[in-house]
Amino acid sequence: MKKFIPHVLMIFLYTSASYAQSIDDILRYSRTELKGSARYVSLGGAFNALGGDFSAINDNPAAAAVFLNSEIGVTLNNLDNKVNANYMGNNNNVDSRSMDFDQFGMVFVLNDTSTGDFPKLTFAFNFQNTQIFNDKFNAIGTNSNKSLDDYFLFFADGVPFSQIKTYDNEPLPQSYKYLGENFGYGSQQAFLGYQGYLISPEEYEDSNSLYYSNSNPQGQAVDHDFFVTHSGKNSKNSISMATQYRQSLYLGFNVNFHNSRFKRIDNLLEYNYGSGSNFRSTEFENELLTTGEGFSFQLGAIYKPNNNIRLGLSYQSPVWYEMIDELRQFISSAKNSGLDTIDPQVTNIYEYKLSIPSRLSGGLAYVFGTKGLISFQYDRVNYQNTSFDIGNGDDNFIYQNKRIETTLKSAGTLRVGGEYRIDRLSLRAGYFNQENINKTALDLSKGTTFGLGYDFGASILNFSLSNIEYQHSELMYQDGLNDSIQLNKDQIQFLVSYSFKL
Repeated sequence: MKKFIPHVLMIFLYTSASYAQSIDDILRYSRTELKGSARYVSLGGAFNALGGDFSAINDNPAAAAVFLNSEIGVTLNNLDNKVNANYMGNNNNVDSRSMDFDQFGMVFVLNDTSTGDFPKLTFAFNFQNTQIFNDKFNAIGTNSNKSLDDYFLFFADGVPFSQIKTYDNEPLPQSYKYLGENFGYGSQQAFLGYQGYLISPEEYEDSNSLYYSNSNPQGQAVDHDFFVTHSGKNSKNSISMATQYRQSLYLGFNVNFHNSRFKRIDNLLEYNYGSGSNFRSTEFENELLTTGEGFSFQLGAIYKPNNNIRLGLSYQSPVWYEMIDELRQFISSAKNSGLDTIDPQVTNIYEYKLSIPSRLSGGLAYVFGTKGLISFQYDRVNYQNTSFDIGNGDDNFIYQNKRIETTLKSAGTLRVGGEYRIDRLSLRAGYFNQENINKTALDLSKGTTFGLGYDFGASILNFSLSNIEYQHSELMYQDGLNDSIQLNKDQIQFLVSYSFKL
């Protein structure tokens, strides 16, 4: 019988987090991106030993004490992303653009030479985007190994038919909601596969737990058109207190409040089933909205052994996040006999916690008097310490944490930057390279940066242009249809910053 589910009022479903979260989700918040003020980005982010910049406070809280005057600054970011998706040997490029305010900061400097060893006390606030998710990719190719029925068969395996069949006068949205509340995400997927006619039970008995494919019974190669849209950002609000000890040492402390909003819509169109199937095409869509808040703290120091050399050291604690996922799904299958659409209009809500690993950073800079400087910074992160909170004994989180331990590794990021001053004009360039954080696949980034600035005396205008390459891979779905998509993102980033002294 053909089933069509019309538009109904949205139903919200709170359920335990199971299968919906994966290592790809947690990596999203762990990867390094070069974001911040124009001067900071121009030098490749190599500011750990320098300070005196709003975004430098994001790395080393002692940077706030290097400011000579109270200041306010703001940064505008324009991004151009080109993402190449390689799927089954086929490459496809998608361009996307976005613009946003990237940074806003205030520093208040209290100078008092009468205090002896601590002549300066500084308070600062800095808002900064740490990651911007606005991009798209389109994976197109012919898969000779797996098809969408493999996804639903994976979840249906072992699920009693009594769970996913419908009973007299039972609306499908109600069944979908009931399964999520009582049996979890996996049973919901089995339900969608069966009600969309992609899979069928071997026996129409309540105790049956074996299923076979309707959509691709002969296991033929099928064509996939997988389009993914990302939007949102991670931001960090830092409240800082820093001080200067005598003339050579700067010390600082940050309390950080993190905010995250991420939206992903993935749509798979599967077609060209061959003569052995009465299916023409299948469309499967997932819409995920993740919001969260986190907390971390930082300690930092900058030391000047003489007028030319600067040494920096900072520690950022893990970021402890509390997340909420909102997931909606629908599936539509076109067959020779007609169209079947299952659109429950139910929002599954999952609440969970995760932690992003701590970061240790060191810096070395050499200042050539008033002519310029060169700076180096190295960050070290053990990505194996990324984890989901398993306080409730969630089996999926235990499994994902084991995947993290076996898949990720410790990695460093090298940053190099230089600045040359011609009177009031500054010319800048930088480079950064994040090592591969994955033991089994590419997951890295690197880039070159350029910039210039002009000091008007009471205010400063800075510009930055960067070309950054991000490489990583992700699975189409975590289970069943879990073939890899290789993603290569080329990002052109243009920044404008303006700051003025109070």
